[in-house]
Parts: sequence; C-alpha cells; structure tokens
Amino acid sequence: MIVASCEKDNLAGPNATFSGAIKDSIGGGLIEQDLLNGSVIEVFELGYATPVSQKWVIKNNGEFLNNLVFANNYDIFMRNGNFFPYTLYNFAINPGDNQNDFLVVPFIRIKNCSITRDQTANKIVATFSLEAGKPNVKVKTIQLYAFSDIYVGQYIKFTTTGTTFSKSFGPTKAIDGTSYTLSIDLSVNPTLFKTGRDYFFRVGAMADVTGVGTIRTNYAPYVKISL
Repeated sequence: MIVASCEKDNLAGPNATFSGAIKDSIGGGLIEQDLLNGSVIEVFELGYATPVSQKWVIKNNGEFLNNLVFANNYDIFMRNGNFFPYTLYNFAINPGDNQNDFLVVPFIRIKNCSITRDQTANKIVATFSLEAGKPNVKVKTIQLYAFSDIYVGQYIKFTTTGTTFSKSFGPTKAIDGTSYTLSIDLSVNPTLFKTGRDYFFRVGAMADVTGVGTIRTNYAPYVKISL
C-alpha cells in the first residue's frame, strides 16, 4: 500500500506559459499594483462540467508570468482591482509560450510624479497630479508610502509619523488636475530611516467610484533614494 501510494499518475503536466502585462488603454503604460492583496487575473479553464476559479498574481509593476499553465481555452476576468473590470471569453492559450497584454482603464492615473529628497529640510517630497480614468471617478485618499524594499505600497509600508505623508478627502473630491505635495519628515522617523541605506518611495491614490466591486490603490512607479 505504501508503494502504491507513491506511484505517479499518468496525467500530462502543464504544457504552456502565459506572460504579459496590464497596461493603460491610453498610452500603454504599465498599471502598477500591490503584490500583496493586489489585482489578480482570475481564469476559468473551459471544458469541465464545473470550471474552477484560478487566480494568477500580477507583479508590482503590472507584468505577469505563469510558467505552469495547461493549454486550453479560458474565460478571463479582472475585477476587484485598480482599473475598470475587464472580461475576455473563450481565450485560447496554446502549447508553448504565450504572450498577451491586457489594455484596461485605470481608475486614477498619477501624472507628473516626482519624488526627491530635500536635503535642507531633511524630507522626502513628492509632487504629482491626478487624472480620472472616467468622468465619474473621484479621489478618496492620496499617500506617499515608504519601505525598505521594492514592494512598497498600501500593504507593505512603514508606519510613518507626521502630518503631510497622506491626505484624505471628505467628502470625496472631483479630480481636476490639482498639483499635490506630500512629504515624509525623516528627522521625526529616526528609527525607520538609517543613513547609508536604500529606501523605496511610492505615491498611491484610492478612487471613489461605484458599481465596480472592490477598489484597490492606483500607483506611480516607486523611486529608490539612498540616505
């Protein structure tokens, strides 16, 4: 019985890879994500009486790669993310390597983002503006995140003190191209930021829009700053 339990089955293994990126339908820029608790690609492999949900992770920068895929046709859903829901039915993944970019509409685009260190004030300063993906989108919060590695974001961050690293809008605010400035005072967070180390900073914005499921944070690319 022990020997029999260790026998290999005769089912074929995964025979395809699937890679690509989630990109903005305007301009083709990558839609930045949270690696932890971020947007996912949900797929249902067709041909079964009850297809089962599979969730494929999207990297921080919006790219994805799955090396263990079975060639088949799939229904693809991207919902509960930081862009308007996207659906693709009966999508063919063929044996071997497959590449596809999904063009979506982000809730918010973070524009003209600059993150720098003000040596005199000993602060990290971010300036940026926002653009709505669709006219009905408003902004709920904006924040400048900091951490010690590239996965910085809403769920992986330092808990900084101070008053200007985040801003909440209540009631939510229409997006009108206003230029915002957020900063982290390094001098009041001495246990978090050490001289001689690299840190990663990222601007995020949370949208307010109805009828789209769970809403996740939109981001600009992170910036590495050596202190």
